[in-house]
Amino acid sequence: MARKKKRRGFDIEKMSDLEFRKLISEVAGPRAETSEPEPDPRFTERQDEPTPSGGDYSIAYFYDAERRPCKRENAEYINIIEYKKDGTRINETYLVLGSMA
Repeated sequence: MARKKKRRGFDIEKMSDLEFRKLISEVAGPRAETSEPEPDPRFTERQDEPTPSGGDYSIAYFYDAERRPCKRENAEYINIIEYKKDGTRINETYLVLGSMA
């Protein structure tokens, strides 16, 4: 008869920072150090002016119907990210330009 493994409970309030980071790595897997690659000027557009959410600049990322980076004129989807001067992301807006068929 096979023994069932007993799962131990975790009290994150009592964990050290190291124990917590190890648990997160086990559960979520590796994480990226940056959220997106350096913007490719062929497939993005940067606006260096105040944004609606209080940012200092924004970058629009353009994607085709298969959600691959593309030029603005071929975009079916746009992701606009607003940033503070120090690079902190403060808001994202997602747009669908094509038909929903």
